[in-house]
Amino acid sequence: MLTTIFTCTETMLYFITAMVISRYIFLIPPLRHQLAFVSTAAAGGLALCYFFGRLPAFVFLMCAAACYTYLTGQKRRRRIFRVLLVFPLLGICFGLLLPLVKLPLLLLHPDPAAAARYALVIYAATAVLLLLFCVLGHQWRVNFREEMHYRFLERWEQVFLYLIGILMLGVAAVLHTYDEIDDGDYELLATFSILVLSVVGFTVTLTIIVLILQGNKKAHMQEDLLQMQHNIIITMADIVENRDENTGGHIKRTANYVEIIARTLRDRGRYRSILTPQYLADTVAAAPLHDIGKIHVPDAVLKKQGSLTEEEFAVMQGHTTAGRVLLEHARQTLGDFSYLETAVQMAGCHHERWDGTGYPEGLSGQDIPLCARIMAVADVFDALVSQRCYKGAMTLEEAFSIIRKESGTHFDPIVVDAFLSAREEIERVTEEMREHTGVPAGAPTTDINKEELT
Repeated sequence: MLTTIFTCTETMLYFITAMVISRYIFLIPPLRHQLAFVSTAAAGGLALCYFFGRLPAFVFLMCAAACYTYLTGQKRRRRIFRVLLVFPLLGICFGLLLPLVKLPLLLLHPDPAAAARYALVIYAATAVLLLLFCVLGHQWRVNFREEMHYRFLERWEQVFLYLIGILMLGVAAVLHTYDEIDDGDYELLATFSILVLSVVGFTVTLTIIVLILQGNKKAHMQEDLLQMQHNIIITMADIVENRDENTGGHIKRTANYVEIIARTLRDRGRYRSILTPQYLADTVAAAPLHDIGKIHVPDAVLKKQGSLTEEEFAVMQGHTTAGRVLLEHARQTLGDFSYLETAVQMAGCHHERWDGTGYPEGLSGQDIPLCARIMAVADVFDALVSQRCYKGAMTLEEAFSIIRKESGTHFDPIVVDAFLSAREEIERVTEEMREHTGVPAGAPTTDINKEELT
């Protein structure tokens, strides 16, 4: 009976430990019905172990772990390769538990009953630690779930996990093989070799796990810091917008449009070398900051209810250069975060034109940063469909027609194509924002100031 309890306990503990490691070390996301899957697999493995022994249960749980890694993949080809994760995953489990259980037994040679009792004590201690983790680690797990949105294993971490996992699979095989050695001539040499290999493997395994957990913690702290800095700057942008009584809600709407356009470009395979996931995220994060330079525009110009004179328009144009300088200073002060670099480009260049007639530098074509080309379309479209004190809001049809007409002159044709292809989503967002702010659609249109389109 003791042997049966020992075998079932060992099998279940390895499986549960593997599930915990897969989540918090290998960073494998959970299934939608995670608890049901793990409970069903554990119950099946326990039944097989009780009635048929350790090997059928182990094979069943190994298949369950492989199925789990497959189902958590995103693309089919990657899913097939993810199945191979089960080997280093089990190796890490062996690397943590087997040396603790087997080495004292190899060195002390206790009788089978004493060996089983000792192993049960080790497994019970591990089970208690897992239970404490479940009960006391709630806040840590909440933080971990948040950081899983941006935390991923670095290449060196992946390589080390695979190497250590495969190494410990070999150690486990040697340890089990050693149990069957009766030749006294090789006993001392085998014991010494396994002792050294197990200690080294256990130490390296534990070190890699600690490093990855520290990486998770560091990534979480860095994301919190980045979010705090971003929120401060966004608050500054809100303050600037609140000064301009003509553009209420402008930064929120343009940020939505920028996200739609950038995502559509990526999905259509355009500018693939530029639109990496990081660049896309930085572009969306930087979008609300594009007009932050207006903080340097005097109220007499910013709040003027009517057309601007040439001198006043020249002052208004200065918000691009002012925004670039302001954000460049913020980047030097707060740190070299990638979204701030994108914000510098967007603030300084979102009024440049594809044909080179824009400002402040007269850039043209591909010389204009992609983020600024995307913002140019979003900025003008919002100006067209928004009601201001000196003009009414254009209809969506009129606004889309103007954007289409300006393709190749004012705007990047590829960006315009993406914008027009996402028309349905653009219109939905526009209507939702109008309903939220209570702005009527299709109000009478008057002449549009030059600054609205340049």
